[in-house]
Amino acid sequence: MSVPNRAALAEEYAKEVPVDELMRRFGVHRTTVHRLAAQAGVTVRRRGLDEPGRREAARLYEQGRTLEEVATELGVGDETVRSAVVACGGKIRSRGRRSSV
Repeated sequence: MSVPNRAALAEEYAKEVPVDELMRRFGVHRTTVHRLAAQAGVTVRRRGLDEPGRREAARLYEQGRTLEEVATELGVGDETVRSAVVACGGKIRSRGRRSSV
């Protein structure tokens, strides 16, 4: 990414433009948005899940959705969902095909 685009991304992030919008606009991953903002000296904001959100994430995952699907629905990263599932006593399924049960 060019230096001017990095600066523009950091400036927009500092103005609290949603990360999902920045991801689409600049064609980068969520972690890249956070990394570039931090490199530019902008305080990085992280959206986590409160207790009801963690329970909802665990419920959706237990219903058979993938970490990525739950993360997309709740607007957080898949690692946030993984942490929520484990915190609620759930177990992370191994990667691969879903069972057709």
